[in-house]
Amino acid sequence: MRMLSAFFLLLLGGAISAPTTAQADSRGESLARWINERGREVWGEPPAKCDDLTFARRVYLDIVGRTPSVSELRDFQDLGENRRDILVERLVFGEGPRAETYQRLSSENLARHWRRVLVPPGTAVAGSTMPLEAWLKNAFAERTPYDAMMRDLTAIQATNEAGSYYQLLGGLPENYVSHLSRSALGVRIECAQCHDHPFVDWKQADFWGLAAFYSNIPVGADNQPNSSVAGKITYEGKTYPAKFLWSDQPLGEKTNAPRARLATWLTSSENPQFSATAVNRIWQYLVGHGLYPDVDNLDLATPEQRQFLDQLGERFAHDGFDVHGLVAAICKSDWYQAETNAAPAGDAPFQRHLKVLSPEQVFDSLEQALLLPVGRVDQDAPRWTGERMQLVNRLSETVGATPEDYSAGIPQALMLMNGRLTNEAIDLESSRLLRAVVETPFFNDRDRLDTLFLAVLTRKPTEAERLALIKFVTDNSAEKSQQQAYGEILWALLNSPEFVLCR
Repeated sequence: MRMLSAFFLLLLGGAISAPTTAQADSRGESLARWINERGREVWGEPPAKCDDLTFARRVYLDIVGRTPSVSELRDFQDLGENRRDILVERLVFGEGPRAETYQRLSSENLARHWRRVLVPPGTAVAGSTMPLEAWLKNAFAERTPYDAMMRDLTAIQATNEAGSYYQLLGGLPENYVSHLSRSALGVRIECAQCHDHPFVDWKQADFWGLAAFYSNIPVGADNQPNSSVAGKITYEGKTYPAKFLWSDQPLGEKTNAPRARLATWLTSSENPQFSATAVNRIWQYLVGHGLYPDVDNLDLATPEQRQFLDQLGERFAHDGFDVHGLVAAICKSDWYQAETNAAPAGDAPFQRHLKVLSPEQVFDSLEQALLLPVGRVDQDAPRWTGERMQLVNRLSETVGATPEDYSAGIPQALMLMNGRLTNEAIDLESSRLLRAVVETPFFNDRDRLDTLFLAVLTRKPTEAERLALIKFVTDNSAEKSQQQAYGEILWALLNSPEFVLCR
């Protein structure tokens, strides 16, 4: 805290540095090597790498938001010795034969994830999150540097700017700074809204000093701002001047463009809290847990706990806050590609655990696996009939606090076991996947099982699974009974916990 205070005092003194825009490592190559080496210093030798199919499932889900198709898996295997790095670059930077599709899916997926960071599950909102998600999608599609994106969110002049984020949070300064400080700086100061925080250093003057930057934005039922000018705000009869966190010095009444100054201070490349919070959130999204696990309370980390994180944040800032470059670097690293532990493995310093698919990833993977129609012109496309929204909304009721939290068992059962999508998926008349598997003339039972497993779980069956399931099919002598048996196998795969997990 003392180190941060000294730094922010320097910024107040006019030493605010312009963000570095160097694009030194746009493909993430040298950063991936640095992560590998730094990780070895901290954790020792990395675990063994996961197999190719697991890597493909992992990287498709994390970057484009769905599992790979069977044809995409075959293309991946044909990429040669350096296929993992090539695949990462195709998905992250939108390259190769499916470039346009991957660019669109990657932008949509990043926008969904960051919308969930800005508006966590359970947040009371005033309206739809779609404008915010659309604004984020456009920013990621244009590869807007992360600091520039967050500057736009911080320096708003009206409630409908930056995807109407301010309006979405209820149009109150106190709501906005609670979420902005948590998402951008990894600090939770909302407890200091009514009283000084009982356990940490945050005071009411800190909370309301930050809220004062937004005091002149007209909002609420009477459309009246708290103050006629930005820079001071009144709460319970007491007026608080605007000030930055970790500082006791108010900005002063004659300060011009206070929100622009706040945006510059907050997103400075010299601000360790900003860059460290950003890389911690991206690491958590990709690996399952943050380099410091409590991503919303980074101010509670000790200097030792955040040393790796701060160094990675410095490199992220040096590379121009390039989100795509950082994502590529982490995905190319040995730590991202490590085998997953299904259960905690003792006191091993680094472990990768199973992650849970987001509600949108569940639907989009279903759509991919079952070869469902996707075009707007197709009246039966579930994406546009409301079925996607229904499934996503229901699964969103139990989204965990981290990617490793699995709590969607009952909604998953209700939506998948008994849903129309699953019922039609196991009906030979309506299921494109089942017809493709069962009616392909040159397929034997082994090929059919392999294709179903690859389409749904991105792996081939184990030998024990293969023997048991082939026996299950061949125990039925009639052709129609064997086709029904494949439908039942597909139903079991779709409803298995493994389908909603990223291993």
